[in-house]
Amino acid sequence: MHNDAVSPDGRAPSVERRLATILMADVFGYSRMMGENEERTVEILRGHREVFDQLLKAHRGRVFNTAGDAILAEFPSAVEAVRCATEIQTALRTRNEHLPEAERMWFRIGINLGDIIVQGGDLLGDGVNVAARIQSIADPGGVCISGSVYDQIQNKLTLQIRQLGEKSFKNIAQPVRTFSISDYGGVPQPMGTRWRAVRKGRIVASAAIVLVLIVGGAAGYWLYRDYGRAADEARRADETKRLAEQQIKADQEKAAQATAQREAKLLSELQSARDALNQAEASKRKAEQDRLVAEAAQREAKLQSELKATKDALQKAAENEKKAEEARQAASAAMKTPEAASKKAVDSQRGAVAATAAKAEGAGKLPEQVARATTGVAASTAAGVDRFDGSYLGRMCNTMDDGSPRCFPVTLTVSHGTLSAAWAGRYNSLPAHINGTIGGDGAVKIALDG
Repeated sequence: MHNDAVSPDGRAPSVERRLATILMADVFGYSRMMGENEERTVEILRGHREVFDQLLKAHRGRVFNTAGDAILAEFPSAVEAVRCATEIQTALRTRNEHLPEAERMWFRIGINLGDIIVQGGDLLGDGVNVAARIQSIADPGGVCISGSVYDQIQNKLTLQIRQLGEKSFKNIAQPVRTFSISDYGGVPQPMGTRWRAVRKGRIVASAAIVLVLIVGGAAGYWLYRDYGRAADEARRADETKRLAEQQIKADQEKAAQATAQREAKLLSELQSARDALNQAEASKRKAEQDRLVAEAAQREAKLQSELKATKDALQKAAENEKKAEEARQAASAAMKTPEAASKKAVDSQRGAVAATAAKAEGAGKLPEQVARATTGVAASTAAGVDRFDGSYLGRMCNTMDDGSPRCFPVTLTVSHGTLSAAWAGRYNSLPAHINGTIGGDGAVKIALDG
């Protein structure tokens, strides 16, 4: 974790430090193996690394740096780091037993518990350097730990631990207490231990040869008997090894069978989960389709209702208009009868006036008498128009683009044969006017201004 904050006094931020258990692993003789066969060495290292990484993950280890064949890992617990290291060496020893002697790859592992510096995802400091140094003195296939690790695991793990004493290392200020772990739960010894045993056996054999040369034939007898015992022991060792290999093979087959069963179970559960997911998705899609269909039906029903209401309104308006037209025609017909009678009376009066005038002219009557008769006729005609005087409440209607009528009330005022009306416009609030005349027969002439 980076600490990018600046301290109040303006100094650079302090580095992050913490306590960690560091495991350092390196392949013994890696350069020689690469020189002999690069591709095969890389292939074997890849297989060993798979085992290495699986066990690191199982013990909550984290690889924070690698360089070629070297591996640096961090653990939150010294006990887990040591358990992981011993299990790694045991697993890799089993793999090496199935490889030719020249292709066997042995790791040396060193573990240290110390203070480290965190830099991004990498770890630095003496805590890492000490792990690298004690790794270099570990036997091939073995594990070496520092005194700080030993203090944490003693009385917690059942292992054979051999004290190596204090060791001085390059660029490490203080000597380091070191320990070697020589037991991994009854598994064969590491290659370095076997090499020392073989070397010791060769020394003993050389001493025995010298002794044979000294003591002569009697010692030869004992040597022959020891040789037979050694041969028997070798045969028993071979038989034990063969049985151990058979047991390992059986365990591997059993483990592979268990793994196959677990994989089959997981595949079955995965398929069931996928089927359930597909069914859920199908149900969700069907529900969404049903919802859309229902919404479409609701919209259609609403539109149908609005359309029916509009048609009913248009039909009612048409019926009202028809009734209004019928009433207007009836009123017009009713007005025509008195108008015709009035006109007839006026014509009769005019005829009478004309006759009176003729008689008066023949009888020598005065012209003013004829004028009075004519004035009476005009007054009678005016009285016929005045009968329409009053206020009439009606509607002014207009037909819209969609064919529907739009009407608003208008009051029409009639006085002495003239008519007028005024109202505020429905679109711009400006006044609109109607002006016109009405005849004695009820005929109307109007002009609309608006």
